[in-house]
Amino acid sequence: MRLCYVCRMPISVLAIKCRYCGADVGRPRKEQETFTVEDLGGEKIGTYTISGNVTDALESFIQEERAQLKEEERERLEMSRHSLMGRLRRITGADSGAGDSEGTPGRMRDALDVASIDLSPPSKKHEAKHGDGETRQRIAIVALIIAVLVIVYAVVHFTGVCQGRRDQDDAADANAGLPNRAREILNGGGPLLDAHEEALRALKRNESAENKTTLREVREKIVQDIKSRMYAKPFDIKKLTSTSRDITLAAERDTNAELIALMKEVNQEIGYFAFILTDLNLENETAVFRLNNPALAEKEQQVKVGDMLQQRFRILTINGSGVVMEDTHPEAGGRQLIAKKMLPAEAY
Repeated sequence: MRLCYVCRMPISVLAIKCRYCGADVGRPRKEQETFTVEDLGGEKIGTYTISGNVTDALESFIQEERAQLKEEERERLEMSRHSLMGRLRRITGADSGAGDSEGTPGRMRDALDVASIDLSPPSKKHEAKHGDGETRQRIAIVALIIAVLVIVYAVVHFTGVCQGRRDQDDAADANAGLPNRAREILNGGGPLLDAHEEALRALKRNESAENKTTLREVREKIVQDIKSRMYAKPFDIKKLTSTSRDITLAAERDTNAELIALMKEVNQEIGYFAFILTDLNLENETAVFRLNNPALAEKEQQVKVGDMLQQRFRILTINGSGVVMEDTHPEAGGRQLIAKKMLPAEAY
């Protein structure tokens, strides 16, 4: 439920016309929410750091590679000692120093004992060690591939973010050259709400000093226009209701503190005029009003000549035509109103 901005009676939030006073009411509008990259939990450009998992994986890979190289070197030396040529070199003394290449075959034939050569296949223990080395090598290769993929992903992601930022900057540069139509609308006497929308759009494209000045001037003109209609003399209920519609639309677009405060003032002002004359006693010269002012706890008030209705309207006369009263608000200029039975107040 919500209140009609004319008679302040409760109506449905989906209603487009008040069933009490017949005034046209618009459906409530809601400001479209916008979010920045920081609001959604994103990181700023240039703050990317390599994950600790990547550095740990690289250090682990380097240590495994060093251990693998040492293991392979040890296995190579062990295999050379068990191989036929290794045994020949040990028998002939080739391991102790470099020999003459031409004299080596002769010494080998003189010293070689064929029966002492062991031609048996390598033991199972050696095969197991060789298999473990291959397993560690495969693990190291897989770790290297994972590390490379992580680094490639990080580089691609960072490049994409930078490109997106460059595209946004290019778009901002392109929008900076677009004209601000708000001042043109103001100079041409166009609708202030249209000028307000154009000023906000221009400032969003380019936060220049000129665009900020234009928006400030538009806001000032909107405030002046709203107040002139709100306290118009003679009183006009249509002007008052139109101010509520316009200031609500402006405050939904713009979160300016002055516009929001003015919207609250307009709503409070409408509440003071949301009274209905329900009973008129000419003999006693009294009148009963039903109040629909959210700012007051009273829902009904009986008055006579000289009383103050809602501590604002001074009762001047009570006759068959209705109740004539004076608006004592400082900005109202002493305007007079007349309230007729079951009808909204109007200028007298």
